[in-house]
Parts: sequence; structure tokens; C-alpha cells
Amino acid sequence: MEKIRITRSCHQKSEKKRLKFCFPVSYALETGEILQRGCGRNGLHETDVGWHCLYCGNYLYRPEPSLEALWFHFRVGREYWRAMFSQDKIFINGIPVTGLPDGLPKNLAPDLLEPNPPPWFSYFIFYDGPQFAKYLENRKHV
Repeated sequence: MEKIRITRSCHQKSEKKRLKFCFPVSYALETGEILQRGCGRNGLHETDVGWHCLYCGNYLYRPEPSLEALWFHFRVGREYWRAMFSQDKIFINGIPVTGLPDGLPKNLAPDLLEPNPPPWFSYFIFYDGPQFAKYLENRKHV
């Protein structure tokens, strides 16, 4: 019987060179709250929808990712997405939010098991909440 030999690859330097700088950026919301994205470290690695930081979890999306890549990213994100209600407040993944906890109607949830994006997904991406609801309403009558 032949023995299996395991060796460690020396690709650490090349992997570090492929990581990009995660620029810190601040956003001011209409409520006056300031959000900061990015950690200022070399941690961005390339994915199919853009770049993801290994340190802070920040995503930088490509200008025009494919619909299939966005669908996969959306489905994986929904697996870890949790809405909670406590003392008349809404939390998504532990972060307090205002407004509706979910823009995805419950009758579309079974589509999350599909490997390919359903027809409504492109409208979900490009339309805001009321426009998407109007699209779904018009789709029922067709």
C-alpha cells in the first residue's frame, strides 16, 4: 500500500499580494446617523459579485455583476438573515432598523431553494419596495 504524502504549499505570499486595500468610507444617512464601511486593511479578496473583506466583512460589488452571481449571493445571505422583534423595535441580524423587516413577500420564499434566479429577482434588485410590490400585483393579474 502506498503512503499518502501531504506537503504544505508556499503560496502565502502570492495570496497576500492578491488581497486589496479595504478603504474606509463614511456615509451620512437622512436620519443623521453616520455609517462607516471598510477597515483600512489589506483584506479584500475577489468573489464572483465583487470583493469581500476578510477582516470586516465589507462587500464592494462590481458595477455590473451577473444576475446569477447576485442570486447566489442573495440566497446565501438570506440563510443567515434573521429578523427579530423586541420591545416594539425591529432588529435584523442584531442591528436595529426602521421600517418593514422584510421586503420579500412570504409567497416568494420557496423560490430561494432554486439554483437559478426566478423572473421576479431582477425586478427585486432594480425596483424599490413600492415599485416591486406593484410589479408583483400586476404579475398576479397576467
